[in-house]
Amino acid sequence: MWAIGQRAARTGRTLFRVLAWEGRAYRGIAVSEISPLLELAQNTIGSSFRFLRHGLPWDFVKWHFHPEYELHQLVKTSGKLFIGDSVCYFYPGSLFLVGPYIPHNFVSDAPPDAIIPGRDLVIQFKKEWIEACENAMVEFQNLRIVFEEAVFGVEYGDETPQLVFKIMSRMESLSAMERLSAFISILDLLARCKNRNILGRTTYFLDMRTTSLKKFNKVVDFIRAHMEDEIKLEDAAASVHMSYKRFSKWFVECAGVGFRRFVIKTRINKSCEYLYANNDSIQEICFRVWFNNVSNYNRLFHQIMGVTPTEFRENSIAKKNFIYLKEYYG
Repeated sequence: MWAIGQRAARTGRTLFRVLAWEGRAYRGIAVSEISPLLELAQNTIGSSFRFLRHGLPWDFVKWHFHPEYELHQLVKTSGKLFIGDSVCYFYPGSLFLVGPYIPHNFVSDAPPDAIIPGRDLVIQFKKEWIEACENAMVEFQNLRIVFEEAVFGVEYGDETPQLVFKIMSRMESLSAMERLSAFISILDLLARCKNRNILGRTTYFLDMRTTSLKKFNKVVDFIRAHMEDEIKLEDAAASVHMSYKRFSKWFVECAGVGFRRFVIKTRINKSCEYLYANNDSIQEICFRVWFNNVSNYNRLFHQIMGVTPTEFRENSIAKKNFIYLKEYYG
């Protein structure tokens, strides 16, 4: 999790969103040519949470993070969710809870200029609101597991996505008190769901100063641009004009893990994209993302992803062929 600094957590009526772009083309523009954006967004007034129904294109469909928890249900399209240090797949009906400051992006398997209205149903709510509810209402303590797991990101299974969709799809037609009651019902469904998939494996800290954010995003861009090359700490440090020693300490403070470990995780995630997207051999993919032998790659892949590359590919193929209940989600 990108931990909340006191200054950022209590920004008041205005919250800061720092948007970092993935190293991919967006509307015909090479993302590597675009600097991270600092965006100011006004909070919803007169409501304990923010409900959104949006499609593609949309301003926040990019690699980004924000101070709120986000409950996100996909109504249309399949694709990949990049979240923290992990990558997984989504389909119509997929339901996720993303914790505060976890970087994420829902990338549909659709052309870059596709127009897809109503792809997403989203509820955003603040950590401070949840804490206040816990202090005021003892029943909210039964929901604690929901928010503890959200620091890694969670996908919900079984019948929970369908039940939540029934509520989310009519949220706009409800009165203020009905919306609040519906939202609490959703939280209860999440807490009672037995089939929960924890998505990430690492929590993160991020220095919220704008200067550090820009530098960190520049380093991440540097790493992603050299996935198929050797990446030296000295070169990454030079990209942000820092000394080797200072950079090494600063990077741990920002990312919560050392530079070498971060690079390994990023390479593993890149290899997941290759395993998902094509039929190249595991050996070819291993060397493409700069691992020096297949045995070491398999060991690290299993350590980070929890499955072997072969199992990951087999699971991906099974999920690609999975057909959700279209009559339910339209």
